[in-house]
Amino acid sequence: MPKIEKINGSVFKITYGHPANPIDVTLPYEDAHADFKCETRNDRLNVIDAGKTLITETDSKFDDGIFSVTFLYEDAHFFGLGEKMGYLDKRGKRFKMQNMDNPLHTPDLDPMYISIPFFITVSPKKPAIGIFVNSTSYSFFRLETDFTISVKDDGAEIYVIYGPKIQDVVSKFTQLVGKMEMPPAWSLGYQQSRWSYSTSSEALEIAKKLRTDDIPCDVIYLDIDYMDGYRVFTWGNNFKDPKRFSEEMKKLGFKIVTIVDPGVKIDENYEIYKSGKALDAFVKDQSGKDFVGYVWPGRCNFPDFLRSDVREWWSKSHKSLLENGVDGIWNDMNEPAIVWTDLKTAKIFELMKKGEIDFQILGQAKEFFVQEDFGDEIIHRDDEGHAWPHYKVRNIYAYLEAMATQKAFEMYKPNKRPFILTRAGFAGIQRYAAVWTGDNSSWWEHLEIEMPISMGLGMSGVAFTGTDVGGFGGNADGELLARWTEMGAFFPFFRNHSAIGTARQEPWSFGKKIEDVIRKYVKLRYELFPYIYTAFYFSHEHGIPIMRPLIFLDQDNEDLYSINDEFLFGDSILVAPITKPNSTWRTVYIPNGRWISMKDGKLYEADHVYKIDAPLDEIPVFVRENSMIFRTDPMNYLFEKGKMNLYVDIYGQKAAGYLYEDDGETLDYKSGKYNLYEFTVGQRDHGYTIGVKAINRGYAGRYEKIWMNFLNAPREIAEVTINGKKIESHFDGNVLKVEFELKDVI
Repeated sequence: MPKIEKINGSVFKITYGHPANPIDVTLPYEDAHADFKCETRNDRLNVIDAGKTLITETDSKFDDGIFSVTFLYEDAHFFGLGEKMGYLDKRGKRFKMQNMDNPLHTPDLDPMYISIPFFITVSPKKPAIGIFVNSTSYSFFRLETDFTISVKDDGAEIYVIYGPKIQDVVSKFTQLVGKMEMPPAWSLGYQQSRWSYSTSSEALEIAKKLRTDDIPCDVIYLDIDYMDGYRVFTWGNNFKDPKRFSEEMKKLGFKIVTIVDPGVKIDENYEIYKSGKALDAFVKDQSGKDFVGYVWPGRCNFPDFLRSDVREWWSKSHKSLLENGVDGIWNDMNEPAIVWTDLKTAKIFELMKKGEIDFQILGQAKEFFVQEDFGDEIIHRDDEGHAWPHYKVRNIYAYLEAMATQKAFEMYKPNKRPFILTRAGFAGIQRYAAVWTGDNSSWWEHLEIEMPISMGLGMSGVAFTGTDVGGFGGNADGELLARWTEMGAFFPFFRNHSAIGTARQEPWSFGKKIEDVIRKYVKLRYELFPYIYTAFYFSHEHGIPIMRPLIFLDQDNEDLYSINDEFLFGDSILVAPITKPNSTWRTVYIPNGRWISMKDGKLYEADHVYKIDAPLDEIPVFVRENSMIFRTDPMNYLFEKGKMNLYVDIYGQKAAGYLYEDDGETLDYKSGKYNLYEFTVGQRDHGYTIGVKAINRGYAGRYEKIWMNFLNAPREIAEVTINGKKIESHFDGNVLKVEFELKDVI
């Protein structure tokens, strides 16, 4: 019989058997919902709301090292589960939580890089319920009308989270495992990458070309070729003077993000290896020796991040990067991805010696390149010296690495916000890092599937997500890159990245026509910075995703459950990307409420499907009626100028909105040094009333002048007041404009 603990009125913890985790990612918090409860009836768990049974346990068992429990929730649909191929609604599917580097992202691929054993059950006219399996071991999910949760452990610890709205579930889940901190403002800008910009001169040329071509950009990435023989925390001869290089980049307004992999090359002349060896920092094999796997540098050992002293050593190892001007760290290959071992190498050479395999066709022998998990082969130890098999630590390995990386910023960049990008992770990874969806391909199918993948991550608590714009593997063409950039401009994380040996994907790679499209949408991204940054603030505060599925608008509308190719960006913007080649139009479903085209101001009614024209340089974007969209001036990079203008576009005759600002760089916002303003607009007696209220005012501010633009305002508008005081206004075409400064009204 399960053990039931009431965490608070909205969250219960259900424990079966004797589960064990090497660490616990959950955090305490308070909340209340009086009518929600979990109880046992006839030795079976029941989830009850307002006297009605929602979820019933039908079976539980332990078989061959796997604990399983099955529940019934009639008419349930399932959303979440972190990074998964396929559509948003996971009903009828089976999934495994086991961090893996599976680079060919085919439709039926599973598992992927990140394991978040959390999903939300949704049915019309019923409250949304979240289910979080707090196990770092491998877990398995069969999601049908009755759903089964299985864990490779001696039991399971399951949290049941009451909504009733989907966004409530996500918010409470992130209270349980942690929310995103405010990232550095520059990380919201456009970011340019390739495997690799392999010399300092090449990276500088790319940076200068972006400025010359008037394409805003904040970040240049350095992939593995900046290192000395792929040894982590080193600089190669192609970056002889990293300090000078970083200073030159900063003069151009660029930040530098460098890749860091967990594999440490076995080399007695390599300081990082020697210091790790002296600490006995590496994971072991079954014989007690340091486990050896092959990654980019060749034979490598791997840090045991389960130990706090190893994490501290890893943090200190970042000194050569962060003190040489690096601004962010990109954690890759951290599932960990290990293709080769000494045993496999010996087997190959033995087969070659016998003539049973030809080296020339080795690349086609897939069995030698399949990623392995080493679940029972690798041994970790915690701070108390207890041994843990790798299958209990693997899913948390990248999470622990990100924790150590964040500590590095505290050491070497005190009071500066860290930027960490990770490929792998576990529930709560958003506390430490942003996430990108890994090694996608330059396929139209991947452009489309990145929407439900990123929305699924958002519904699993990971708000700062994005995709390799243009695709990582394979060869993009100009049309695909243009359409992907249009879509990517509305993802929380916005980076163009491509693999070695593929077609170049810099904005100018396909000629002027494509570059003009890319420039247009990169500039739009920067123009919308005040709106986007405010969305990040509310995600930081409440855990809700920035990029959201339409089901957030009305979870009782089953028509929204299967819309995977449209999404909400913040509270007020609806985006409908073009996902097919040679397409200049698409159908768009308009959800509840009325929505206004950002392009031409045309009004669209709810619950209708419209054919929307979209030539190559246009993506259908709509704004919810009675919303405000905050914009700012053009710029080459964020905070290029100390002061900025603010433009507030009013879509409708009344509206309300919030504006957040801080210094974008330090941790001072945590002590109240930020501004949060509430703007309201109403209409009465042939006039507009504007209200501006400072909810918090602890920062000097960047916005000098404010222009409020009332789109398609009635000509009979005679008077505009701000906080009760009359202010001058004038028409520019159909737009009524009002100009003022914050210091004059509050």
